[in-house]
Amino acid sequence: MKYERPLKENWNAKWIWQKEKKRSKNIWLCFNKKVNINSVPQKLIADIAAENKYQLFVNGEIVVLEGGLKRGPTPTGIYYDEVDIAPYLKTGENLISVLVWYWGKKVSYSSTDAGMGGLLFEAENEDISIISDSSWHVLKNPAFRKDKGKLQPNYRLPESNVYYDAREEISDWNKPGYDFSAWKNASEYEQGGKGVWGETYKRDIPFFKDFGLKDYENSADYVNKSFSKKQKITLKVPYNAQLTPYLEVNAKSGKKIVITTENTRLESIHATYVTKDGYQKFESPAWFNGERVTYEIPKGVEIISLKYRESGYNTEFCGEFVCDNEDMNSLWQKSLRTLYVTLRDNFMDCPDRERAQWWGDGTNEMFMAMYCLDSSFCHLYRKGISTMISFINPETKVMPTVVPIKNDFFELPMQQLAGICGFWTYYIYTGDADAIKNVYKSSIDYLNLWQIDENGIVMHKKGSWDWFDWGDKIDEPILENAWYYYALSNAKTMAEFLCDNAQAEIFSEKMAKIRAAYESFWTGEGYRSKDYKGYDDRGNAIAVLSGLCDKERYGKIKELLFSVRNSSPYMEYYVLEALCFMGEFSLAKKRMCERYKEMIDEDYSTLWENWNKNWGTMNHAWTGGPLVIMSKYFAGIKPLAAGWKKFEVRPEYGLQENISCTVPAAIGEIRFEYRTVNGKLYITLNCPSDSQAELYAPEDSVVTVNGTEIKEYSYPIIIK
Repeated sequence: MKYERPLKENWNAKWIWQKEKKRSKNIWLCFNKKVNINSVPQKLIADIAAENKYQLFVNGEIVVLEGGLKRGPTPTGIYYDEVDIAPYLKTGENLISVLVWYWGKKVSYSSTDAGMGGLLFEAENEDISIISDSSWHVLKNPAFRKDKGKLQPNYRLPESNVYYDAREEISDWNKPGYDFSAWKNASEYEQGGKGVWGETYKRDIPFFKDFGLKDYENSADYVNKSFSKKQKITLKVPYNAQLTPYLEVNAKSGKKIVITTENTRLESIHATYVTKDGYQKFESPAWFNGERVTYEIPKGVEIISLKYRESGYNTEFCGEFVCDNEDMNSLWQKSLRTLYVTLRDNFMDCPDRERAQWWGDGTNEMFMAMYCLDSSFCHLYRKGISTMISFINPETKVMPTVVPIKNDFFELPMQQLAGICGFWTYYIYTGDADAIKNVYKSSIDYLNLWQIDENGIVMHKKGSWDWFDWGDKIDEPILENAWYYYALSNAKTMAEFLCDNAQAEIFSEKMAKIRAAYESFWTGEGYRSKDYKGYDDRGNAIAVLSGLCDKERYGKIKELLFSVRNSSPYMEYYVLEALCFMGEFSLAKKRMCERYKEMIDEDYSTLWENWNKNWGTMNHAWTGGPLVIMSKYFAGIKPLAAGWKKFEVRPEYGLQENISCTVPAAIGEIRFEYRTVNGKLYITLNCPSDSQAELYAPEDSVVTVNGTEIKEYSYPIIIK
């Protein structure tokens, strides 16, 4: 799995756009090009880049519904897509049509900005040459207007609201037979790979998954309905999804239909549609998220059909966890849904307020994906790593927490230290050695930015924002020293893996100093800094996970980690893992079920950013740590060697009478189940043939492995 992004430098195509008099913002341009083809090839790959998103049509048929990735593989670069257009071509005259949406925001938290819109299109073979140049025709789509309402997207989002006035619609502009001769010729700019758009890198994640148009759960309630006065109606989606709302109506001209979700309150994106006369249909080209979509229907508008299109990152749900505790089952599923709604162009913190790749969120999301998604999610994690490294300033050597970002910079040191710990975890689960090679030097450079005082205590590093976790009562010295030690430990392991013994020794020396100094924080009841009142669960949890806390102290620490509840949902995962790490599975289960009780009971499919649902977003993937706890520790399935070549199944049989768990491991699917019937334990394991497993089973259990009952076995059972 190489990390070098394919860079295309030799373009024949030119960047094209309209003639710019001043900087545009939130503009939609239509492009058309007629092409004559003598013979349709079996394959014809079109390389397409757009600033920022595009829809592609060939002969009136939709080929790409949402093309392009948010800009920013590097601070100056852009992505291009590869699309096979041959299946849509015909002998004779063909029409290539592209609708491009240029955002034009100078600052956002998930995309950079070239300062100008643009389209780059190149499809060539020995007989055919279709390239973007001044022979293409262009027209600003007058139906898309700027939304001047009060409810605007958060400044962190590069996208704007969609405001579509059907009275200005260009009907059938992308279909054969349309006369666009009055359109202006496009203006040519630099060749691909040059100019303000920068270098062009091949898209490194799949195209987004299109689930097709679906009825809402209550769509039938509003078929052929109209109202005597303006009315808001709410349509139900089975779960929180990335979606584009759709409508079919009969109406008089000038009626305004506003479409929002429950998440629009967080300055998210929404759509407004202004009707023309008669029958009409419309689907918002910009996605937003929710499970309750509200249409504000004006008086006299007849509803024919209301639907939605779900889309998202192209992966499959392959993992599963089911037990006889319905609260735990619900929490696992809500964790999965929260993860999926935060994956698209990048790992996101949330799909409404920001859509930004904060690396602390991305690290936790990667942990979860290992236990529930197929391997395609790895493309997204590798993209995140490569983008982060591309944005490192060679002078400061700081790993940025939020990328891509332009004209601003964010470093959250605690999230970056957690990310360094996550690099090795990713390797263990995937066997992707190139991941370690790719991040190793940058990790060393970043860790070297930290200083240790004469007493061996880590000196505080503020970063761009002095953030440790949401909430208060943070014992910062305890947490910061533990995180840095934990990161050093993981970096040392990477150094040893890459045979960099000299660097491993440097890390060992630093760790020894911190370990000795950390003893000054021990009170006999837990770890606490001098001026802190009480104890903080977060710092003590990382002290356990990092190895700073000796096993002899677990007896004291376990009560602290169960009873002290300062952590936000972000750090809660690490507290639960620390309890499991110490073997306190019952306490971990009890704490988990108690802390998440409100989210479990809430009639909502995703998990909140904070414990209070009225503060923050209703869908924050960092909250889904229990998914990992249940699959990794309660079901006990985890790798012992990189890429799952060796793994163990060591469940906590006393937690539940029945557990079934499926893990989409790098070597293939692992399926495990145990059932208690009349006091007898029945254990079933199915695992890939090219792996080695250690299965821990109590005596007198009935054990079946890959379809064969094992009559005699030792502890653990070795399966080869």
